[in-house]
Amino acid sequence: MHVSLAELRLTHLNLDAHDLDASWRFYGELLGLPVIRRDGTLRVEHPSYLLVLNAGEPKVGGTFHFGFRVTGAGDVDQWIERLRSNGVAIIVEPKHVGSVYVARVADPDGYEIEIYADL
Repeated sequence: MHVSLAELRLTHLNLDAHDLDASWRFYGELLGLPVIRRDGTLRVEHPSYLLVLNAGEPKVGGTFHFGFRVTGAGDVDQWIERLRSNGVAIIVEPKHVGSVYVARVADPDGYEIEIYADL
């Protein structure tokens, strides 16, 4: 039986978070994502994916990160300025890397989040 690689899609990510209230403010208020509190977790229930944050000790390090794609380079700059003005740590300032314009920030637990635009 032949199975197309296109059928395999990432649908969710499950991470531990030290402070769910801080995560609520970051993902819900700053990023404006649809966050639901349920049974000791926060659930970012986006139509394209599910991000679940559980109360626990974050496992941060290595090359792990996740990303949000935006429409253009100007959108990356606007997001970075919004996050910077709200005290979010900017890990990588916006820059061109190959065929993308990319920046990275840290969420309240130190998870690196990439905000990028294809060029």
